[in-house]
Amino acid sequence: MIKFANMKCFILAAVAILTTMSSIAQSKTDGYYITQANDTIAAQIKFPSGFFGQNNFTSLIEVIDSSNAAKRFTPTDIKGYGYVEKGYKYVFVSKPTKDGSYKFLTPIYVGNKASLYQYGIYTSGSGSSLASQKTFYTFEKSDGTYLFLLGQTTKKFKNELKVFFKDNAEVVQLIDNSLKYWLEMKKDLFKIMQLANK
Repeated sequence: MIKFANMKCFILAAVAILTTMSSIAQSKTDGYYITQANDTIAAQIKFPSGFFGQNNFTSLIEVIDSSNAAKRFTPTDIKGYGYVEKGYKYVFVSKPTKDGSYKFLTPIYVGNKASLYQYGIYTSGSGSSLASQKTFYTFEKSDGTYLFLLGQTTKKFKNELKVFFKDNAEVVQLIDNSLKYWLEMKKDLFKIMQLANK
């Protein structure tokens, strides 16, 4: 009898969790998407679409348009999208990544000479290991050249970045003198992009 009562409690708890997750899965917020023809279309962005919110918005989004029709877009379908959630503005643009595929990336710095975008992959730990995130950067020049790097403050990262900006001695020197500490990486990259766009 005790086992049955425990099983009944477990089932009720599981139903409550799935109901909660289902309501979260149906949440949406006002936003927009940008077509390949550069038209900005108002729509509601639906998220998260994966079980337990696993969709990280880099490969697929779902929108509800003004006629209440649901549409799904990949990074090859549209140029980008955005929305506001809890006072924060989120913007994503379609850009290439190292493996040749396109993803929706977050703009870190967009300039007339060079731009920087990023996306992250979360990995869950097992046993004693903790969950971690890998950050990937896409650097873009106005001439259409790209550099793809894994976000680590390593000698290889700095060297590849220096080669990418080899035409600008000031930027190369700044790269040499920065990117030493992981905690300051984003701040250093922002300064590098500012200088690259002067």
